[in-house]
Amino acid sequence: MPTVLIVDDTPVDLVLLEGILKKDPQNKIAKATHGMAALELLQQVSEEVDVVVTDLNMPEMNGLELVNRMQSIYPHIPVVLTTAHGSEALAVEALQQGAACYVPKTHLAERLVSTVQQVRAMCAAERNYERLTQAMTKADFEFRLNSDPLLCERLVEMLQQIAGSMGLCEASNQVRLGMALEGALFSAYYRGNLELDLDQLEALQLDQPEAIALVEERRANEPYASRVLHVQASLCREEGSFVIRHEGPSIDVGSIPEPNDPQALDKLGNRGLVLMQAFMDEATFDDEGTTINMVKRHAASVAGV
Repeated sequence: MPTVLIVDDTPVDLVLLEGILKKDPQNKIAKATHGMAALELLQQVSEEVDVVVTDLNMPEMNGLELVNRMQSIYPHIPVVLTTAHGSEALAVEALQQGAACYVPKTHLAERLVSTVQQVRAMCAAERNYERLTQAMTKADFEFRLNSDPLLCERLVEMLQQIAGSMGLCEASNQVRLGMALEGALFSAYYRGNLELDLDQLEALQLDQPEAIALVEERRANEPYASRVLHVQASLCREEGSFVIRHEGPSIDVGSIPEPNDPQALDKLGNRGLVLMQAFMDEATFDDEGTTINMVKRHAASVAGV
């Protein structure tokens, strides 16, 4: 049974997090009260733990320090942050250092289980063609995705697997690449082609019935139904470039959060863009607000090796 390690120094929050995560009967729970205790526990159970959920502000070793240590010792285990008001700047830094995703504490009940499932799915992407993709030296793709979110999920799995097999991304960076691509496609599809605003996006991520009904209505009717996403991807060991264009009206570029803006974490509708900007080496919109351009470089290339 997969185990989620919860790290929080507040006993009440540990109980709360455990109760929320146990809504998924597949989750087995382990607990630690600070980063150092989490690392000591992982020495015994690292083969069982597949996701770590951690608070940021803790004594002895905070969440940022834990993320950094895990990148060195357990890079295959993704870390999900729980963010509170006042910890946004620390969360942005933790995302830059290796955390896979975040959930605001105000939305834990609605989003924590699905976020853990999402991160876990990224780690377990299909490997049916792993030997073949390991033999790839370069790959170029173009896709036209119709109004089906499942196609976006399958595309992310495929690109993530190819990037990992080719050596562009390793361990946790492969998960982070998947999260970034999924965030970009989510924004292009829902905010671009379906024209949801930030409040409607937040309601959708909280599974509110009116938002779900709105999405289904727009998927079935024009002008939304016939719009597609155009995706170009070019990958080699040194670099991956990704271009995603939607067919909806221009997104107000001024409404897109600045890279590494701590305030953007407060708005759940921004999460896809926050992850995209945090995990890619380059992430920009064109002036018309219809095209996202992203670049992910191999770590050695970034370091100038």
